[in-house]
Amino acid sequence: MKIIIEETLLISLILNSFIIKLTALFLKERARLWLLSSLILSAISIILPAFQINIILKILIIVLSSNVLVCISFKFSSFKRYCTLFCAFILNTFVFGGGCYAVQNLVGAFPLFCTAIISAIIYIISKMIINYQQRLDKIKRFTYNVMLKDGDKVIYEEGYLDSGNVLYDTITKKPIILVTYEVFNKIYQNINYINALTKNIDKSIVKDAHYVKINGVGSGTSILVFTIDEMLINNEKSFKDVAVGLSFSNFDKSFGKKILLNNGLI
Repeated sequence: MKIIIEETLLISLILNSFIIKLTALFLKERARLWLLSSLILSAISIILPAFQINIILKILIIVLSSNVLVCISFKFSSFKRYCTLFCAFILNTFVFGGGCYAVQNLVGAFPLFCTAIISAIIYIISKMIINYQQRLDKIKRFTYNVMLKDGDKVIYEEGYLDSGNVLYDTITKKPIILVTYEVFNKIYQNINYINALTKNIDKSIVKDAHYVKINGVGSGTSILVFTIDEMLINNEKSFKDVAVGLSFSNFDKSFGKKILLNNGLI
């Protein structure tokens, strides 16, 4: 009996820890004293079945315990924020409980320790989904509509404002925006990918063409920098004689955008 109680307490502790951690991640909060909170709630869940009390009172005790847990684990400055934290905690509780219930219906009864394994899998999958969604939200927040114009060439793309792009042209002292070869090729269609990658191009056909040494962003130790006539951002901000750098760093795969805006332009 002692072994069963200890195992149940440990499984409950793991499950509650996952719930608190996931709640913190979901709401971008920092969970404090999460181990103590998990231990308190786990102890209550172990002790509660020993008392002969009706289901309504049990539910009230669990709800009250969950409220105490939220108060211990998170800081909040308003009642609205507290309600958000509490609802997120309850929602995540149902996610874990529902996941274990679904697996049980699928494969039948399973040992108690399997609950911890299932909970860990649910936690990892949920964490990946939340991180992915938060990354998409961040990219969307720093995405701008961009129009590039050079002569009779007009290009419409979405650009991502990268705080890490602080490149400046050593000649013109202007901030450099980075573009992929696909965008570059729309302006200079007669320069193929291999020649651009190997820096084997006729600079006389590229406006103000020169190479700028870099440390992080881009490919190799230098990138081709040239000038275009105009850039328009969100149909509001207009820039003349913009310095553009050709990058082969595949930033479009990271951000889903073919233009990397410079932090000095926004």
